[in-house]
Amino acid sequence: MPQVITIGSALVDIFIHTHKFHVQETAQGVMLCQTYGSKTEVDNFQVLTGGGGGNTAVGFSRLGFESAVICETGKDSFAYVVSQDLKENKVATNLMITEKLEQTGGAVIMVCAQGERSVLVHRGAAARLDPFDIPPYWLSQAQQVHLCSLGGQQATLEKIFKTVAQSDQTSLSWNPGEKELLFLAERQLAIEQIPCEIFLVNEEEWSMVSAVQGEILRNFPYVVVTAGTKGGTVYVKNQDSFHFSALDNQAIDATGAGDAFAVGFVAGMMWGKTPQESAQLGAKNSASVVNYFGAKPGLLKKQELL
Repeated sequence: MPQVITIGSALVDIFIHTHKFHVQETAQGVMLCQTYGSKTEVDNFQVLTGGGGGNTAVGFSRLGFESAVICETGKDSFAYVVSQDLKENKVATNLMITEKLEQTGGAVIMVCAQGERSVLVHRGAAARLDPFDIPPYWLSQAQQVHLCSLGGQQATLEKIFKTVAQSDQTSLSWNPGEKELLFLAERQLAIEQIPCEIFLVNEEEWSMVSAVQGEILRNFPYVVVTAGTKGGTVYVKNQDSFHFSALDNQAIDATGAGDAFAVGFVAGMMWGKTPQESAQLGAKNSASVVNYFGAKPGLLKKQELL
């Protein structure tokens, strides 16, 4: 019986890294560029697996939790790569959904010399979890459900929230994606009915829900707003807040840093650590991940994290 069930995407990530990508600031933001029509030699090319659901499932498994993932893939070669990688990392795959008429999602991640990246994503089957794919029995038996982006599947979200709310032993942590944040900002989801214990976003995502930040702080006991190399802020039960620092190191690739932080923070809270201690565990896990290409190779084991 899994202690932690993660819900979200599981994808194949193709990393392209070269110092020849040119970073340029424009009025529209910072651009990662290369000459149009040119052929660019790259420094590194890797095919790995990613996606919030898969990343966090592996992260919790590395920390000694029995973990399982609910995600959706096609029945193709990429699906085999994803499932084998999860099994090798001791993640239960019996709750995965495979659809032969759908295509396993994937992303191409272009990484510049500074470690920042631009991402091209085809979510495919990963964004098609529907309410029938969510097993209430398994969720109600888990100690922790960690919910990642579902690509805006509102009915699926509502079933997850209802199931967790009816379970006395299951806690919910939530790292929403852009579409879920829009649902909150536009009040398409009733915040007071969401049984979320730990809400994790970055500072840009936090600004997207500026109209409902007060409601979020009143209803979610722990709200974590990360700010990359600047660390972040944790709001505790709408009564207190504190800043935490990021570990100082040079990132090779920032992919998966948010998932790694979420795993460290949530695990710390599950172990009975204070929010301050949990934030430092999250920062340490995140700092390790950015030393590697991909979201999984740098995820720490329990003895390394503690």
